[in-house]
Amino acid sequence: MTSLVVWGMYRRVRRNIGRQPLQPTRLILRIVIFSVISALFVFIGLEHPKVLLGFGGGVLLGVPLALIGLRLTCFETTAEGRFYTPNVYIGVGLSLLLVARLAYRMILLYGSSSGVDPATPGLLQSPLTFFTFGLLAGYYIVYFIGVLRRSRAG
Repeated sequence: MTSLVVWGMYRRVRRNIGRQPLQPTRLILRIVIFSVISALFVFIGLEHPKVLLGFGGGVLLGVPLALIGLRLTCFETTAEGRFYTPNVYIGVGLSLLLVARLAYRMILLYGSSSGVDPATPGLLQSPLTFFTFGLLAGYYIVYFIGVLRRSRAG
């Protein structure tokens, strides 16, 4: 299972590197997926106000980060089609941040042979984990919307 997760993350990081073809349908699908997962996280967080605050804080920081990412994105049109090149550091950094947080949580929750510390929040009750996902979701939703808008503008 671990090798599948590592392989999936490797593919994700590779997609954030280099020139990418501008495919509006794929961008819209990504926006919808991130929005649906975000709505599920909000629904889960309704029982835990601190978790909801963590998610909201992540989204609030993800939005300006996405605007910075859009400024650093290069758009080009060639005979082969339209392309955009996202900022490598922001995309890879956010992906690695989420993976590191999830790995830490898994080790914390399942790595202890003596059982879970009662002070440790459950898997879906950690404000920092929700903050990390909110940061990623806020960034990518706003970033993909911005890429779509800029691609339609010219």
